[in-house]
Amino acid sequence: MTHKEMQTLMNAIIKEVTLIRNEGQKEYAHDKEDVFANFNRVANLLEEDRKKVLMTYMLKHVDGIAAYVKGHKSQRENVTGRITDCMVYLMLLWGMIEEEDGIISRTKDHSPLHNVLETVLDENLGICMEGGCGTPNGIQTNGDMQKVRKTGSGLEKSQEMGTT
Repeated sequence: MTHKEMQTLMNAIIKEVTLIRNEGQKEYAHDKEDVFANFNRVANLLEEDRKKVLMTYMLKHVDGIAAYVKGHKSQRENVTGRITDCMVYLMLLWGMIEEEDGIISRTKDHSPLHNVLETVLDENLGICMEGGCGTPNGIQTNGDMQKVRKTGSGLEKSQEMGTT
């Protein structure tokens, strides 16, 4: 697939995700104002966090996607429908998180990674890893960047915990 073909596909997917979310809002929320109404109702009934309710619904689709990837092709629901539903759930989860964090209308400053490096550099801090540091002048290498690319970030596996 070419980059142009992928961009065309992504545009079509976003339209489909929007359509499915709008239809789901009518079918499940039963509330024109609260997009999370069904999650809130179930969360209240179960005395559970609404994000866990959302994850439970989404994991049903993840399970179907996993079965598809493992070779179980004949399912009640098309795998692309399950993927679309997962995308909708992830966007709803994002919305729940932003609502809880008090971000009601998205601005440039609310972008998750917007100017992270620029902000760090503006504060005269540096980001350093094996092979390079971020400075106000850009990335400055401390060694062979080809070697850094091959070896990764320089994080080593911890013998104690078995993690990086």
